Amino acid sequence: MDSENDTSLSEVAASQDPGNSGPRPTSCSDLRLLFKKINNYFRDEEILPSTEYSTPELGYIITMAYAFVIIVGAIGNMLTVISVIRNPQMRTTRNFFIVNLALSDFLICTITAPTTLYTVLHMFWPFGSALCKIAGSLQGFNVFLSTFSITAIALDRYVLVIFPTKRDRQKTLSLVFFTSIWMIALLLALPLFYSSDIGVLFDDNKCGILLTICHEQNNRWQELPISKEAYTLAVLITQYAMPLASIAFAYSRIAFRMRLRFAARNSCVPQNLRNDSFNKRRRSVVERQRRTNFLLVCIVVVFAIAWLPLNVFHMVNTFGLVKFSVTSFAFCHVVAMTSACFNPISYAFFNQNFRQEFIDIFEKMKLIWLYQKLRGNLTKCYPEKKKLQSNGACLGAQPNSSEALETVRPETKLLETIHADQATDVDIIPFSHVNGLITLTSPVTDL
Repeated sequence: MDSENDTSLSEVAASQDPGNSGPRPTSCSDLRLLFKKINNYFRDEEILPSTEYSTPELGYIITMAYAFVIIVGAIGNMLTVISVIRNPQMRTTRNFFIVNLALSDFLICTITAPTTLYTVLHMFWPFGSALCKIAGSLQGFNVFLSTFSITAIALDRYVLVIFPTKRDRQKTLSLVFFTSIWMIALLLALPLFYSSDIGVLFDDNKCGILLTICHEQNNRWQELPISKEAYTLAVLITQYAMPLASIAFAYSRIAFRMRLRFAARNSCVPQNLRNDSFNKRRRSVVERQRRTNFLLVCIVVVFAIAWLPLNVFHMVNTFGLVKFSVTSFAFCHVVAMTSACFNPISYAFFNQNFRQEFIDIFEKMKLIWLYQKLRGNLTKCYPEKKKLQSNGACLGAQPNSSEALETVRPETKLLETIHADQATDVDIIPFSHVNGLITLTSPVTDL
């Protein structure tokens, strides 16, 4: 609700009843009843003239959509954080970015989404100026942090795969990524903290009625060195366009490099060793690479689809191309918030190590039956074998030497496993020397 409705609200309170006709409210109780009705955006009647409102049924749908995002996203991201906390072996540099993303998404689901839902359902803000500033800036900060974490994960994987010889610099580079995303997210949220404040719509000392809204005030934006229009454009570039271009570039290069490495490795295997076991293993790796490529594409597409509507809405609204609509904003915002539900699935659930930790947590909570029902062919690993293959079997045993021997040139050895954005395991298979040959060993999956 805009501050321009202040006059209309005062006039309604002073001269009209809820039906916009008849005697005006004569008591404080009448005023409170009137404003209580006005406060609910999703209602059946137009109580305040020229003010947008919608039906209760649509309000129920929006509430259920937000509830789904809040519950599913909070649980998924909380499981991701707990998995790293409870298992010291999971506390790697790679997973550090995953935890950072999970924490930001958890805050989105537990703070940003509920706060926005309240402002969507209700016209007035009863929590004061301080909480208005904190809520406005924290919402932006959480969104920036989540988006930049996704970008940092992609760039970190890109460096790992494209420049595997620079692993000794990975921790330093990861620290630079981590520091940068927090600083940039904080800087981008500062204008929101300064410009957000309450606006008084109605103040009656006699009845003790004070009606305020929480919004970005135009006069505050005029005091800043950057205009609201320029800030909105900057957010579009830094929070959407640049991250989207970065993850699309990084993942396309990762997929291309994996395909080249796989082709080079297979070309080095003599024909006399290309038996049924080799072909079976080759098909398995090809299938896993195909799944990874599909998941990488899904990550890019979901990010693009989830955040596009909200960014477009802010652009057209800020530049005055369309009038602000609560319903349109709620739709765009809830679509963007679904990314917080997708992230723990794509970055943790499809990672074998995280998935095993989820299984252990579900088992301790007596919910292992739920995971088995969802996965169907799940096979529980023993504690000493903490990783799962895609078919549910445990990894850890050395492969049969008759099936594992491959003769390749030493320069084609790849002592690495690609976790495609920590989403799934695509093994660029390690090798070890056995009797002068190079032996295919068990994949390493704890990067």
